[in-house]
Amino acid sequence: MTSRGAGQALIETAITVPVLFVLLLSFLLAMVVAQAYVDLDTATSLAAASAVTAPASNDTLSREFALKTYDGTLHRSSYLEPGQLDGCGGYTAGGKVTCTGHAVLFLSRTPMAILQPFNADWQMSIQATATGYSSPYRST
Repeated sequence: MTSRGAGQALIETAITVPVLFVLLLSFLLAMVVAQAYVDLDTATSLAAASAVTAPASNDTLSREFALKTYDGTLHRSSYLEPGQLDGCGGYTAGGKVTCTGHAVLFLSRTPMAILQPFNADWQMSIQATATGYSSPYRST
């Protein structure tokens, strides 16, 4: 092997390694976004389920239960901040409650921020909707 062949391998490696590194970070980014959607969907589902544990037709208590559950579920992550929770009001016995949760995924707080070096506030807004059903045998 000549010295020319050794130099070619070095150049190929110098080109290939950054490309593979960016691909790896892109796959990790997709996983972080997917996990954020799962976390938001879980928090919204638990909020809807919590809302129907309040007494029927008690809009204030139903909403309070849902908000406490929603906020408590999403506050475990440093890069996912809960937004507002829509719906989750009172219900009638045997009825249902539909909640829509909003959150902001701050990608600039993750290691994947090096994919956007000039965007210090790289973020993504996400939302999820869930429905909780009360028991038809529940008293009002």
